[in-house]
Amino acid sequence: GSSPAFVQALEAGRRGAPTDLTVLIEGESGTGKELLAQAIHRASARKGGPLVAVNCAAIPEGLLESELFGHERGAFTGAVRTRVGRFELARGGTLFLDEIGDMPLGMQAKILRAIEERRIERIGGNRPIDVDVRIIAATNQTLGRLVEEGRFRADLFYRLHGIQLRLPPLRERLDDLPELINTFLDRARRKLSRTTATLSDEALQCLWVHKWPGNVRELKHVLEGAVLLSDGIIRPEHLPPAVQTAGVTKLSTASASASAIASGRSLDETLDDVERQMILAALGRTGGVQVRAARLLGITEQSLWYRIKKHGIQARVMDSAPTASSVGK
Repeated sequence: GSSPAFVQALEAGRRGAPTDLTVLIEGESGTGKELLAQAIHRASARKGGPLVAVNCAAIPEGLLESELFGHERGAFTGAVRTRVGRFELARGGTLFLDEIGDMPLGMQAKILRAIEERRIERIGGNRPIDVDVRIIAATNQTLGRLVEEGRFRADLFYRLHGIQLRLPPLRERLDDLPELINTFLDRARRKLSRTTATLSDEALQCLWVHKWPGNVRELKHVLEGAVLLSDGIIRPEHLPPAVQTAGVTKLSTASASASAIASGRSLDETLDDVERQMILAALGRTGGVQVRAARLLGITEQSLWYRIKKHGIQARVMDSAPTASSVGK
């Protein structure tokens, strides 16, 4: 990517990688936080050691301490053998604490102590164990706001601020979209053993106007699915409904705007026509099944029913496509 915010994050990560400073990576889900953590580890003096990842949001609170620090045999019911924790497994390497913003407050205090003292104690143990690890933490939340709300310890927050990196969401780096599309299409083509994988203009328009709430991860999976479903040329119907809808909305609006300006029609008349055409297109694509058409349009079935009646659209619920009434707008 070449967007300034993304390049800035990569450059700061590159400069900080050879050091032993703690790294905090902030960014929405799917922006590539774990990939950046892996890149920093590979460029560090610890690259010969392990990179051990822990998803703090995925492990129940009652098990997180044992997962991180380990336990001795007999420490609690069910502890039939000694367990080595992630801190010890990462010795000489990097410990990646993903989604640290979801870590319980009580565990945050223990993590802070482990980072400060570079030693831990297993649950049920009575001797300190030295742990030489570098910490990289990541979160999809804003830790500063969590501190203000009392949901994250201020002392741990400041301790993690050795190097702070922010990965921008995809909607803020749309200039990188063509490069990302080409990269993911090529990977998907090779992964699925396809000879060609290209985008039609209509499909590209859908990708361009979609908001990408799942960011780069969503784009990757959307393109993989489209390559699988297509015959080499990806069209809108090969994309997920939410992505199709974005493209239909944008194209319909642009076409209607040009036509309205040329004909001198009012804004209300133009919007009614756009809405009617979108409903017809959705019903046609779903074989007249209103539940599916409503989902494609991103509205409720009740709202779709009301709009069908408003525009005088005759729609059958099963397999036949809808037809417009003879009464024009």
